[in-house]
Amino acid sequence: MKGKLISGKPRIAAGCFKIAVALLCLALPSGCGKKVWEKQITEEDIVIEGLTGEYDLLFLTDNHMIVMDEDDSEQIAQNAASRFTMFQNEEGVSSAEQFGEWVSYANEEEMDGVLLGGDIIDYPSEANIAFLKEQLERFRMPYLYVLGNHDWTYPWEYMTEYGKTAYRPLFEPYMKGNSAFQVQDFGEFLVVAVDNSGNQIDGEALEEYEEVLEEGRPVIVMVHVPFYAGDLLEKAKTVWNSPVVIGAGAQGGIYPNETSLKFMELTTAEDSPVQAVIAGHVHFYHKGYMEGEKKVLQIVGNAGAYGSAVRLHVHGKS
Repeated sequence: MKGKLISGKPRIAAGCFKIAVALLCLALPSGCGKKVWEKQITEEDIVIEGLTGEYDLLFLTDNHMIVMDEDDSEQIAQNAASRFTMFQNEEGVSSAEQFGEWVSYANEEEMDGVLLGGDIIDYPSEANIAFLKEQLERFRMPYLYVLGNHDWTYPWEYMTEYGKTAYRPLFEPYMKGNSAFQVQDFGEFLVVAVDNSGNQIDGEALEEYEEVLEEGRPVIVMVHVPFYAGDLLEKAKTVWNSPVVIGAGAQGGIYPNETSLKFMELTTAEDSPVQAVIAGHVHFYHKGYMEGEKKVLQIVGNAGAYGSAVRLHVHGKS
């Protein structure tokens, strides 16, 4: 049996979920075509001084769901065929099938919210968008979804002006009408989703971000591309052989532009109400700290396509 990740350390997971699925398959007249797989859940605490309640949030990122459809163009079909097996877990279960089970898990566990850290789909085809819509509508709790660099791009339309105007608006119905900046209010604290899928903070988001911080309520920030934190850059360079982390440009990271630099300064200012940053993009788990006038915890989730998620426990107990 594989280890279940608890607070970043492997422990043995209970096999109840596997047994339940297996029994259900036996009970169905036609059996069950779905493969049994084990969720890899990393549990982390975010402690916010003064909180009286306790909140469970499920963080999923980089699922890269691919749904093939007979109406796909030849170009889209070829792209799907070349990438489909890249986004499966060890048991060979597709990212799309896994995502449906993550929705069921969130509902069954009665999570307080779901945070989607981008690249939930691998490209913005009609079939992928339709499946995404169908799954998001199943959540029985609030969700927040920030764009990743793959959600709204194709390899042949990567970060183009046409892609920005044609594909990004497709996600606005699932992003409170604003793909650049969103807020989910949990009463005692806020979660803000800020788009940096283009490797820089979206210029439209900065002013709204400043206004939220001025409220003074505790804030958890969700982005897709992580910021420089500890040894994250070195690990990312080893995996990707390219800069995939914002900050430390002289050391091989992405040089932040003026907007991103201001965002980073606001986030790590001495009087900043930001309690944590959560991100994805690099396809491996990491926990570190953004450095500034104060240190800010940054949690980077492993790719959901590999069967992984982070369960965040937000509370006031130290």
